[in-house]
Formats: sequence, C-alpha cells, structure tokens
Amino acid sequence: MDFKDLIRMGFDEYLSDLKGLLDGLSEEERRFQVTPESNHIDFIVWHMARVEDDFLQRFAQRAATVWQRDGWHGKLGLPERESGFGYTAQQVADLPRYDMGDMLAYYDAARAETYRFLDSISERDLAVKPHPRRPEYSLCNMFSHLMIEEAQHVGHVAYIRGIQRGIEG
Repeated sequence: MDFKDLIRMGFDEYLSDLKGLLDGLSEEERRFQVTPESNHIDFIVWHMARVEDDFLQRFAQRAATVWQRDGWHGKLGLPERESGFGYTAQQVADLPRYDMGDMLAYYDAARAETYRFLDSISERDLAVKPHPRRPEYSLCNMFSHLMIEEAQHVGHVAYIRGIQRGIEG
C-alpha cells in the first residue's frame, strides 16, 4: 500500500458514507435546518463537492474546476464561482433547490478528476506548494485537510439525518 491507496481509501469511504446517508431522504429532509443559523444537507453536499473540486483543480493544478469547465453550475442552477465558504445563515437558507442525483453526478465527475490528478503525482510531489497565494500549503496539506474536512461534513449530514429519523433511520 502506498500514499495513493491511503488517500483513495479515505476519499472512497467518506463519499460512500455520504451517499448512504442521502439514500431515501426527501427534499424536505435535506433542506431541514436544526436552527435558523444551521446548515442544511443540500448546502453541505454542494459545499463538499465544490471544495474537493476547487482544491484539486484550482489550487493544486491552477486549472478550471469541473464545476465551471463542464457547466455543472448551469445544470444545477447554483453560483458559478462560489462554494459556500463564508456564507451567511440567510445565504444557506436561500440556496437554490437542486436535484440530488445531478449533484452526485457532479461529485463523481469531480472525484474522477481527483483520482486522475492523484495518479499523476509521486510521493515527492506531496511536498510541492502549488499556489503562490498559500505558499506554506503543500499538496500533502491539501489532501490531509480534505480528508478531515469532508469527514466532518459527513458527520454533519449524519447528525441532521439522525435528528429527523433517529438512530435507526
């Protein structure tokens, strides 16, 4: 096993867990906010997919995101250049509704590009600091951060689902 296998294992696990948590949820359940100041599941899923795409495309490769390049923002009716980072409670509540199947298709397309990039690098490349706006931040930092952040967001989705459906739901 090498670093690529470990990254794939973590990324596959959190995306599989996320898809399992989304299975069977209604749009109303996905838009449920625990409090008016809380995120809803649709916001979290959009943010997760966008963050991975932004990090792997824009940060690591300084390339167009899958979101922009393939027109997913238009297909889903969501902002072209945003990822939800820094959104206010009102912006979260007002996030346009979208089809979750389409969102997961976008996530899968972004993931395919993630793995294409992962396959192209070596262990030495993990020390590369690819973006001048974050000169202290290496590819290793990026992959580590993504694994932790995305796993936390899966936990958020599980929590919101659990509040609505209970432990067995």
